[in-house]
Amino acid sequence: MATYTRIEVAEATKSTGVVPVFYNKDIEICKKVVKACYDGGARVFEFTNRGDFAHEVFGELNKYATQNLEGMILGVGSVLDAGTTALYLQLGANFIVSPIVNAEMARTCNRRKVSWMPGCGSVTEISYA
Repeated sequence: MATYTRIEVAEATKSTGVVPVFYNKDIEICKKVVKACYDGGARVFEFTNRGDFAHEVFGELNKYATQNLEGMILGVGSVLDAGTTALYLQLGANFIVSPIVNAEMARTCNRRKVSWMPGCGSVTEISYA
């Protein structure tokens, strides 16, 4: 489950001013990239759900960050549905980013009090989200 609150995610994002976004199927490469971002001052990192077994890589990456990078907040992007949202929340995602507005994803995140950031292209979508 998430370690950081929605407010902590927002404050860390504002403080850092940038959120690195990355995916690779190789966990060792992911660890090096997250560590380099951490060393550079980033405290929020978005792992993208882009490849086969990405959730397994994220689970290992989140364990690594929790044990080795104090204050690093990991979340997941490119999530499209509530089932995938729930899977990543079980693996400890602290926020979910989606390119679409999906009410079921919102409910899943809100139930667990986890930050959800949908992609919105219009005032109507923003209002709906």
